[in-house]
Amino acid sequence: MQNVLLDYGLEGYGLYWYCIELIAGKIDKNNITFELEHDARIIARNTGSTPQKVEEMMRYFVKEGLFEDSTGVVTCFKLAKRLTQSMTSNPEMRTIIDGFKNHDGVMTKSGKVMQDQITLDNTRIEKEVKSNKSDRAPVIDYEAVKEIFNRVMVRSPKVLKLNEKRKRLVRNLFKFAEFDLHRFEGYLNYIHSTPSWNWAFEKSTGANGVNYKECSFEYFMKEDTYLKAKEEI
Repeated sequence: MQNVLLDYGLEGYGLYWYCIELIAGKIDKNNITFELEHDARIIARNTGSTPQKVEEMMRYFVKEGLFEDSTGVVTCFKLAKRLTQSMTSNPEMRTIIDGFKNHDGVMTKSGKVMQDQITLDNTRIEKEVKSNKSDRAPVIDYEAVKEIFNRVMVRSPKVLKLNEKRKRLVRNLFKFAEFDLHRFEGYLNYIHSTPSWNWAFEKSTGANGVNYKECSFEYFMKEDTYLKAKEEI
């Protein structure tokens, strides 16, 4: 971190801790990959930097051993050693943390070995989740969905309420795209910040005032809209 401060100042120092927060915020019993899911464009937009500068600093972080990079996937397995069982009451998560503590040697040998161990843990957990919760609908915080949409999609009409129709669209999209709130925000960030999607926010003034072309909440909750964005990424 001293080298980061010397070479990139507070900008590099802040970017490192921002990425740590993004990774740590995703850790739960269903996600123990310690993977940074945001790409450079989204991080740059959220931090006021440029994608090129973010990529340069991320490469530097990897070179300094702060992160790992395996085939383009950035991870931070050092976080695994910082976890303690007192951080959670979830028995599955406690077991996973205990496994990390008992495999310090594995963690320090190579990211590949650690990733293999995590994959095995994830596979076991996924089987348990499927067998126990296969018929249950995902629990979605609709207020959080509304807040994220209004905060990110500032060029769209503000959403004041999620009626049953809108909730149904949200449920279908989250299930179809395997979204959680974090990935949902990333999807909206991509659309809102990518110039090729500017057409979706075009508006014209008609007899009844401002008519938006496509940028309604309902439009961005459609599976077809998500697939268009996914094809570009």
